[in-house]
This record gives sequence, structure tokens and C-alpha cells, in this order.
Amino acid sequence: MHAKEVSTMRVIIMCKAPVAGRVKTRLTTVFTPVEAALIHQSMAETVIRKASTLFSDCLIASDDTSHPFFEVFNLPLAEQGEGDLGDRMSRLMQQAFSDRAGSVLFLGTDSPHMPDSRLRRAVTLLESYDVVIGPVEDGGYDLIAMRSPYIELFSQVPWSSKHLLQETIGHAERLGLRLKLLDMSFDLDTPESLQRAAPEWIAPVFMPKKDPEN
Repeated sequence: MHAKEVSTMRVIIMCKAPVAGRVKTRLTTVFTPVEAALIHQSMAETVIRKASTLFSDCLIASDDTSHPFFEVFNLPLAEQGEGDLGDRMSRLMQQAFSDRAGSVLFLGTDSPHMPDSRLRRAVTLLESYDVVIGPVEDGGYDLIAMRSPYIELFSQVPWSSKHLLQETIGHAERLGLRLKLLDMSFDLDTPESLQRAAPEWIAPVFMPKKDPEN
């Protein structure tokens, strides 16, 4: 897959505005709320620019489309709207297929370290499977791609839970869908996970200072 080759897939990036105190709150054991918001902003920018380089049809779905952060990307913006994450993703997915997208891939902003090859692999596998999921170590996933609007995958699942992936797999099996899992990866939710991914993408100024005795 070359840059801009996939024109029938819509990539939907679920992205919160970088507002201090409302994003990456698990990082505030080490960082200030402002620093955590800057980290979120860096993560989101990395994911958005990566996706828009690889795919022709990218949409940012935000909790606040009026935030100036989103102006620089020159990409379509949509409000996530009300309801839990599943409700919001279901609406966005149905709209994408109504717009004649051939398939849909959802991304969050917690995996800026995701290699291009993982996205390419998901696209390739979707030619043979109904659903492709990128599992992460905390029991969730960093991407989910599908060939049809399988709303049930987002219904009655425990979001932000270690059981999310298994519940989603169960839904897919009950629907009789052909499902493929990518290799296990990890999200950047904690100071430790940031250190694990750095220095691939994040500026050293954001990293926790080491104890001089260690």
C-alpha cells in the first residue's frame, strides 16, 4: 500500500481536544495537567498526520470541533455527539457507510508509536476478513476495521475495561463474522508506557526526570 492508495476506506480518528484536566489524567501522577494536555496534543498530532499520509479519506471525530487545535490539519471534522463511546462510534460508522465508504477503520490517539506496517496489515487482512482488530495489553484495542456496519460490535461492551477485547470478540463470534487479530501492542496511558515508547515520537522534555540515586 502506497500513500493515498486506499480511497474506499474511511479512517475515523476519535480525538479529544487537548484541554488541561480533561485528557491523559492518568499521567498527572508525574506531569501537571497542562503537561499532560501537551502530551495528548503531541500524541494526537502524530496519529492524525500518520493517518492522513496513508489514507485519502480521514475524518477527525472530536468532542469539541471548535477547538483551534484541529484547524491546522485541513481535514473533515465531526462532533462525536452524545452517548457512550459505542453509541458515538456506531453513528460515525453508519454515516461513513452511508457516504459510500467501502470499509471503516477507527483509531484512537493513544498509540502514536504504531508503525505504518500495522495499519497496512489491517488493510490487507480486511480483504479476507470481516473485522480486523489490533489488541493492546490492557485488554482493549488500538484499531478496529470492518467491511460493513456491524453496530453490534459496539453495543453493550465494557469500555475502558480489561474485558473490552474479549467482549468484542464474543460479539463477532455470535454474529458469525470472520475476525482477525493483529499482533499484541500497547497504549500510552501511563508514565511508564511513555518511557517504553520514547524516544520514538515524544520530546524528551516531557519525560519524567529520573531519580539521581538510581
